[in-house]
Amino acid sequence: MDREFLESIARESSWCEISRSAIASNINSLRTRIGNNVILGVVVKADGFGHGIVPCAKEFIAAGADWLIVNFAYEAKVLRQAKITAPIYICGNVSAAQSEIVAETQARIVVYDRDVILALAAAARKTGNSVPIHIKIETGTHRQGLPLNEAIALAKFAAQLDGIILEGITTHYADIEDTIEHDFANQQLNLLQNAKTAFQNAGLDLKMVHSANSAATILWPKTHGSMVRVGIAAYGLWPSRETYATVLQNYATSNNGFIPNLVPVLSWRARIVQVKEVPTGGYIGYGRTFRATHPMKIAILPLGYHEGYDRRLSNLAHVIIKGVRSPVRGRICMNMTMVDVTHIPGVKVGDIATLLGRDGEENVSAEQLANWMGTINYEVISRINSSQPRFVLTDESDRPRTVLSEANQPLKLLSF
Repeated sequence: MDREFLESIARESSWCEISRSAIASNINSLRTRIGNNVILGVVVKADGFGHGIVPCAKEFIAAGADWLIVNFAYEAKVLRQAKITAPIYICGNVSAAQSEIVAETQARIVVYDRDVILALAAAARKTGNSVPIHIKIETGTHRQGLPLNEAIALAKFAAQLDGIILEGITTHYADIEDTIEHDFANQQLNLLQNAKTAFQNAGLDLKMVHSANSAATILWPKTHGSMVRVGIAAYGLWPSRETYATVLQNYATSNNGFIPNLVPVLSWRARIVQVKEVPTGGYIGYGRTFRATHPMKIAILPLGYHEGYDRRLSNLAHVIIKGVRSPVRGRICMNMTMVDVTHIPGVKVGDIATLLGRDGEENVSAEQLANWMGTINYEVISRINSSQPRFVLTDESDRPRTVLSEANQPLKLLSF
């Protein structure tokens, strides 16, 4: 492990490690899938899916990503303040009051509101930066977006305004990653293609048409369009078990089947701050939800649900200490967690516990944590609090173990 990293974590009680080699591997795998003629956009919203927006954005671009995708205008500003010059696409809601941030950061933006477009035009004139817009087409998700006739009317309105560039149209899939039946997703894609034709027939030029999220990017080349908007897969995690099942099915039935080599990017660790004895019959934690049936030894970790280690993991999860699983005992507190180390010899203050990631032969995956919590891996990682320092790990000897042993062999270790 490199010296700078060791010196950095020596000052922290808990932290996240971001693997540069994992990011590079994931970007390479995704580029292999889409080729060089499709823009590879990587989503870094929600603090880089909990991985840290700035360090991950820099690593994604260095690894070969083309665009960065955020949800809010302030995220675009954060990236520009970090001297990141790559194209930025804002996919979420932006109010008229935030239009100057969009223009100042030279970001692209999803639109579906006339007042916002008017404000963007004014900001473009003020800053001298034209604003490229992408109109969201409603195809069945009923979240953002407009019906086709309203989208065309909005595009014609925008075309009359100085400083506004109609760059593309877009949509978002409702359930491509929640099922192994993709009729609805195909219907949405057809509606987007119909919208493209309708825009062209209305005399509206489109440079870009795009819809693909991580699951679509992995599963269906026909969805790639001008750009893919990859989120969770760039961080080395599968969008869902259904996506993985479909990948295996496609691979088994097609000579051109594709299995991406996704390598988890993030590990989360904490330093033990106290080790103590619990007598037979002693209770652990708030609510007395755990009672010792034998003399026990527990270790105290200095983080809890405020830091993002979810309270739903109480009395369910394990951490890894010295390569051995150590179960959580009692309720997870706001800033503390207790784990059982009775069976692990020599545990002492300062030893490191792994909450997410690998230690030796043991691994706690985001999918396993999600199962314990009754949620999805997206929530597990994106809710890690920004109070947890993120360190980019550059030492190749610490490369995470991949979920596929070879590019052409199904996984051995992936669990949902």
